[in-house]
Amino acid sequence: MPWENFSYVVYKETPTGSDVFDSIATVAEPFYVDSNLANGATYCYYVTAFGQYTAESLPNDTLINLSQRICDVPVDLEAPCPPDLTVSNICEEDAVSFDPADLKNDLLWTNPNNSCADDVIGYYIYYSPMQGGSFSLLDSVNFADDTTYQHTNLESLAGCYAVTAIDSFYNESAFSNTVCVDNCSDYNLPNVFTPNNDGANDLYTPILPIRFIDGVDMKIFNRWGALVFETSDPMLNWDGTSSVTGSTLEEGVYYYVCYVFEVTVTGVQKVEEPLKGYIHLIRSQE
Repeated sequence: MPWENFSYVVYKETPTGSDVFDSIATVAEPFYVDSNLANGATYCYYVTAFGQYTAESLPNDTLINLSQRICDVPVDLEAPCPPDLTVSNICEEDAVSFDPADLKNDLLWTNPNNSCADDVIGYYIYYSPMQGGSFSLLDSVNFADDTTYQHTNLESLAGCYAVTAIDSFYNESAFSNTVCVDNCSDYNLPNVFTPNNDGANDLYTPILPIRFIDGVDMKIFNRWGALVFETSDPMLNWDGTSSVTGSTLEEGVYYYVCYVFEVTVTGVQKVEEPLKGYIHLIRSQE
């Protein structure tokens, strides 16, 4: 064309449908981004361009040209910012609980609408039972102000979590910080049992209940250091006979070394320090 534009004034209908257009920006380039718009709303614009002829033989007057009016609905393709996540459970408490109802992980996260977004409508919750494992969708929350979730009915508290935010155009944010929580295992052994077939305390077992134990390496020795019993079953169930010879063992004091294998967020792990102690085997009913 024989002229060049050097300035553009952008007009926007405010409010939409009023036929009243106000200038919202003056720019030197033929483009402009109107941000912070509401999803699903209609916006109308036109542009006034100011320019001059480029040919020296033509007048040096400023040329003013108006564009057509255009209305459109913005499409949001930008994902919201991710929430910040924390996870807690009974392992943070001093008291030991064996109530199955307490086997739950409590998730709490921030609402991005309060800091870095304005149209978050819900969240996706992701879970992996192992640290470093693949995440799968656990559940969803369909209200932006609902920023808590309980993962219940668990056999193991160990696992990793992440949360994403979903906006009104169903753009999904990046993962929140990943939070991994671990089990707090509990395994204790008594120091006496009475295998005399009276129906009470006839088997040597751990103090029940036990928690988050996958297995053990239990070895029991007599006073001379000879192995008389071994098992990998965490319930032990020693009846006072030798697992080596099958013979009934005498009353007396026996020594044990028990390595415990606990269920953790990184898999089954051997507890570094074994349990050690003495067992009094008593058969008399006095």
